[in-house]
Amino acid sequence: MAILCFLLLGLAVMDAETMRLPDAFTWTGIGLGAMYSGVLFGAFQRTPGAFLLPEPSTFALMAHGGFLVTSRLPPVLSAATLSILWALLAALLILAIRGVYWLVRQREGMGLGDAKLLAMIAAWLGPAMTLLTLFLGVLAAAVVGIVSITVRGRRGAMSMRLPFGSFLCMTAIYAVFAGHPILEWYLRFFQ
Repeated sequence: MAILCFLLLGLAVMDAETMRLPDAFTWTGIGLGAMYSGVLFGAFQRTPGAFLLPEPSTFALMAHGGFLVTSRLPPVLSAATLSILWALLAALLILAIRGVYWLVRQREGMGLGDAKLLAMIAAWLGPAMTLLTLFLGVLAAAVVGIVSITVRGRRGAMSMRLPFGSFLCMTAIYAVFAGHPILEWYLRFFQ
């Protein structure tokens, strides 16, 4: 997790300063996340993000256990493959949002770096914490946008670009350290 936080801090600063998320960091982070997941499963029989969920969690078993039980791969490779699958699904989610924005506004609203960043987060944290990260990142960016509209006026704020990757990095770090209680609270509504 220290490596993930190191990558996220660096990417947050780079995105805030340059509006770019370098592939050298995001692709490396995805690979390291897959390796981490394999090692985590090999050492502790846990899959990505499972350590952040309540132990006998139906959600954790549903999200992780089914793939590992039915896979013909060795368990360590199965966990790494699952991590890459979550990364791919996270990237596809951002690409879908990007595509819808293009259809509505006829201009780019989110860069490909954001898709790779969310994929990196998913490779490390699994689906539950990734969705929490995305939700909190959107919420934080919306608050900053609303404050910006209030301060600058509608015309000035509409031309402003926000570094969404910085918000994703910030909320991913938050999810690493404090995401468990939020998910536990939220999952209680479905029991």
